[in-house]
This record gives sequence, C-alpha cells and structure tokens, in this order.
Amino acid sequence: ELFNAYLTKPVKTSILYNVLINLFSDKLLTEPVDENKPLFDRTMGKRQPLRILLAEDNKINQKVALRMLERLGYRADVAGNGLEVIEAILQRPYDVILMDIQMPEMDGVKATVHIREQLLSNKQPYIIAMTANALAGDREKYLDQGMDDYVSKPVRVNELTEALHNSHLFFKSRNGKS
Repeated sequence: ELFNAYLTKPVKTSILYNVLINLFSDKLLTEPVDENKPLFDRTMGKRQPLRILLAEDNKINQKVALRMLERLGYRADVAGNGLEVIEAILQRPYDVILMDIQMPEMDGVKATVHIREQLLSNKQPYIIAMTANALAGDREKYLDQGMDDYVSKPVRVNELTEALHNSHLFFKSRNGKS
C-alpha cells in the first residue's frame, strides 16, 4: 500500500492524535477510525470510579498520561519512582497503579514485588505495567512478575481504556458485585 493512514478534512484533533499514535507506535492500525465515535469516554470515571496512582519518572509522559486520564474522567496521584510508589500506597489505598517499568531508585518490577509481598490480598491494587519495551514475551514476563495487565508506550487511548475497564471488572468480581 502507498499510505499507512489517511485523514479527511476538516481534521479533528482527536482523530489526528490517534493516527499519529498508531503510526509512531510501530503497530498496524487494525480497525478503521470511526470519526463519529469520540476518542475519549469522558464519563468512564463516573461509571467506573477508580483511585489511580501513576508511577512514571518522565515529566512529559506524566503530563500525557494525566491528560488522557482526565479526558476519561479520572484524576491520579503521581509517583516519580518505585520508592515513592511504596510511600504513596502506605498513605492511601489505590485501586490501580499505572506502573512504568524503568524508573530510578526502584524500578516498577521491584515495586510490584514489594507491594505483592506487603499488602493483604484484599488490599492489593490492580497494577498495569507501562513500558516502551514492547518485545514478544514482555507481556507474559510482567504478568508473571505480579502485574495484572500491560500497555505499551506510547500508550494508546483504547489500550488504556481497556486496561482500566479490566481493573474495574477485577474489583467487581473480587468484591462479589455484579
């Protein structure tokens, strides 16, 4: 094919954003972009409330992730490394941790192992690995190390939405609600 994607005028910012993410993430766009469907479900946070901690050391990635979460109706606290994650969960319970794998002080895998060892099973957060290492087998490796889900960077809205929805389903089943 001659083109990887195409846009129609007038170009909507959300459509352009989605196309650029797909082009630069080395993943093929497997489904056509529906221009009538909003990119962000702004009511998700109200329908599926979650207390979220974003564990990310890169300031730009923090801003992008916080903006995505905001557009989905969520607010999140931020930790810049694994040690800050451990401090944060001792101060306040979180439903979800969006955990960058490579961070200074303590990486995401070590922080996850620590959380799994220290918290009671009914207090465990749903941990979503976030990494630019999108190699074959990475998802399974991080799940084996105690994480519950996985999204690759750059994070795409649909992958983040699906992971957050999965975390909501996890808590509903753990708490016995339907």
